[in-house]
Amino acid sequence: MDKTLDVKPVVPSIELSIKRYAAPRAKGMFSDNIWVFDGKEDIDNSIFAWTISGKKYLSAAAQYTSNIDPLPDCDSNCDWAVNSHMVCHLFLFDAGTLSLAEVVPLNIVRDRRLLKGKPRCQSVKAMAVAGAARDVLLITLGYSDSAEPAEARYEPPEFVTTVALHFDPAPGVLRVAQRDDCLGKPNNYKTIAAARKRLRECEATIPRSQETGAR
Repeated sequence: MDKTLDVKPVVPSIELSIKRYAAPRAKGMFSDNIWVFDGKEDIDNSIFAWTISGKKYLSAAAQYTSNIDPLPDCDSNCDWAVNSHMVCHLFLFDAGTLSLAEVVPLNIVRDRRLLKGKPRCQSVKAMAVAGAARDVLLITLGYSDSAEPAEARYEPPEFVTTVALHFDPAPGVLRVAQRDDCLGKPNNYKTIAAARKRLRECEATIPRSQETGAR
């Protein structure tokens, strides 16, 4: 994480860019259902500066429902159906130009022992580099079961998982891929520290890669 950059002045521009990107990918009734984790109003913050392969980027995570057709029970309870199919995405922006550089869907693997429906991504709890595992960004996410009933007085149980995003270490290249080979899919790592510990264990069993990457 690069703490030398003040991200607050660019938050409105980042949010606008995300909504412009997501709206055509969440057509019709989904187009207004776009939420950016910006730290406002007690919402989890995901807008940070990073140095990746020698270049500065700004991150932001957002949740929205893709243009799914059909949605279950949409005729009778459309708002709930839309809200229950939220997916989180990581957006990366060039820190100098604020141009959108990459969008990465954050895939929460369904544990059929816990969930009847697909995972509904609902919060970003933490973001940090992996430490010992080079070129890796860890994001801890909260999620619930999309099959939970629509009941305003009922708060569905929240589950927590951590995903690992691997960055291509080549200078001048921004390629990001989620890899679950070490942490497992699904996993229940609830903190960055727990995920880092597991990654260190994996790193100890393979040759060390070239040093560069996100910090």
